[in-house]
Amino acid sequence: MTRRVQNLNSLVRGRIRPSMNKYNLFNLYKKSKPNFRIMTLYQQKWASKQETRAYHGEHIKENRWQTLFEKKLEGVAQLDASLKGNVPSTPMVLQTFAPLEKRLDYVIFRSLFASSVRQAKKFILNGHVKVNDVVIKHPSFTLSPGDVYSVDPERVLEALGAKKPSLKEAYKVDKFQVIKWQEYVNEVKENPRKVWEKKLEKQKKINSLYSGYNVEGILTENSNRSNDDAERKKNMQDLKIKKMKEIQNSIDRKSVLKDIIKTVPPKSTNINADLFKEKFGDKLSAKAFSIYQQLPANIVNIELDKDLHNEINKIIPTYKDGKVIGEIYDDSNFKKIRSQISELHTEYLEKIRQDFTEKPLAQDELIKMWSEGLKKHSPLPPLSEVEEKGGYYLRLPWQRGMYGLQNPSKSYFTPWKPRQFLPVFSILPKHLEISFSTCHGVYLRDPVARPGESEVISPFDEDIHERSYMYYLKNGM
Repeated sequence: MTRRVQNLNSLVRGRIRPSMNKYNLFNLYKKSKPNFRIMTLYQQKWASKQETRAYHGEHIKENRWQTLFEKKLEGVAQLDASLKGNVPSTPMVLQTFAPLEKRLDYVIFRSLFASSVRQAKKFILNGHVKVNDVVIKHPSFTLSPGDVYSVDPERVLEALGAKKPSLKEAYKVDKFQVIKWQEYVNEVKENPRKVWEKKLEKQKKINSLYSGYNVEGILTENSNRSNDDAERKKNMQDLKIKKMKEIQNSIDRKSVLKDIIKTVPPKSTNINADLFKEKFGDKLSAKAFSIYQQLPANIVNIELDKDLHNEINKIIPTYKDGKVIGEIYDDSNFKKIRSQISELHTEYLEKIRQDFTEKPLAQDELIKMWSEGLKKHSPLPPLSEVEEKGGYYLRLPWQRGMYGLQNPSKSYFTPWKPRQFLPVFSILPKHLEISFSTCHGVYLRDPVARPGESEVISPFDEDIHERSYMYYLKNGM
């Protein structure tokens, strides 16, 4: 039978539990060692028994635990220990609660597949745990050396993931973020250079904190060198590439043909390849001029944009399901024009790429590109409307979807991130082999004690376990 939950995480009692709860972490932090000097022997054993049982098998009733208790403690020692000096003692008394470490619920918790022993028990009872590819629904199932166990990965993500916020909590966070983003964009639009320099200064301070350290945090010889220039060049290069892709994506064969026609002023008499150099460059101006000469006069002299658009659609038609939409000029001359426009389009895209990669951009132009790329986010709808619809649209530079609710169907924070204070409890025992990528584990052997260490994880010292062992050794006497 499972012991009922009563003040499990009480900060007044301050018991340490087998859990990753933040209140349990606080109790662990403030826990002080019992003052055995003012206690009788029985009081010492009773206090030690209370402390250790609160952590080891707190969900198991006392009568049940006493049937599991073994007087013989397992340990190993070096064969030549008597021949060596300064050999550490073997903490055998820490093996008092070793029988619990063989249970399936404790193994799941020790493997970091659950945030507490009680949650591990819940996973087992609900059929989310397998041993040797067989579903086991008994938390007290005793593992044998070599057994392979696994937990449903979705349950592990739930156990070790951050808490999922409510829709109201997510809305409150996102509304604040949108307001701050609008203020930032307004500030950039008013004075882009000031904000740009402020960003560089902030990055410079960050780099100065880590200058001279490698990726492993080790101080190198060039500790005074700064990576500001490299970081600045990288940011500029990213802006150049972004702008280049925007321009390239806006150019197609129809836009190239339109630029060719629009380049020549209306009713112009002196038409040559030099007119196309500003738009297409020295190498492509002759090809653009050749295409212009092959176009009929009724097309190049069109003044209305609507009529020009219709004529361009006839020269370079739109296809759907392999069929032409609308009319098309299908004689040999226009086929030749289409072929030349395709070649010019390809070469023009390459020219744009070379212009951005080979020619350095001025800082003013970079700042302008950066400031123009920042767009305001539309205000969030009222909370009443959000609760009625069950969500809202959000797309910020650092976040896609609602805060913590990118996938509302999941029971944990999405996109997934580890729960709070998880590193404090990330301790893996030596008798288990864990694979977090597949949520599998192997029970290598029963936990034993060795000189200087025990494979039973416990937050209590050896003297507390010693008195606890004495209590159960004589049935509480």
